Amino acid sequence: MAEAKTNFSKLTANANATGLPVTVFKNNKPWVEIRPLATPRNDFKGMPAETIEAIQETEDMLADPAHVTYASADDLFAALGL
Repeated sequence: MAEAKTNFSKLTANANATGLPVTVFKNNKPWVEIRPLATPRNDFKGMPAETIEAIQETEDMLADPAHVTYASADDLFAALGL
């Protein structure tokens, strides 16, 4: 556990880069698992075409400097006048 705390950034970067989860042990027992929420960008093998398209659209949207991101649902609803 102490080693995981010291190397947390490295563990999370590795999990995201490889797409593989990392299991953290405490007292020689599995304690938590760090797993990537995103699929590595170059590993779309076996994904449905619609999923690949959605990932690409999201990446394009996030790369757009004019794209507005809201901090909360309340902010979004306020911007929409709801």
